[in-house]
Amino acid sequence: MSALALPYLLNILILAPVGPLVLWGGQYGLRRVFQGRFGESEGVRTILGSLWTAILCASLLGLYRPTTMAPLLVVQVIYKSLWLATFALPRLASGRASEVPPGVAISFAVIVATYPLVIPWREMFG
Repeated sequence: MSALALPYLLNILILAPVGPLVLWGGQYGLRRVFQGRFGESEGVRTILGSLWTAILCASLLGLYRPTTMAPLLVVQVIYKSLWLATFALPRLASGRASEVPPGVAISFAVIVATYPLVIPWREMFG
């Protein structure tokens, strides 16, 4: 197995329960995933659940076509970096850590730190 397969496997492991739970689990799903840190919003829940379920499906394709699907990993690094920079870090810096769901923040930080190491940049932009 190549190192490039690892991000797709991690996506599948994380998102197989999370994407559908947020999308179809109603208030319970959102509360569970965000550890009670965010209030219910059907619009936000369904758009986020849809995004995460789409990433799950695309990650399954990535196991078979890892280089072709690599832009998906770039999108993940970008959106997770933006969330960490605009939501999580300001709250942590201002002493409002209780507003940040630790499971989401930690998984996002791991992905932002590691996915760029295996993304085939040359094949994508060379």
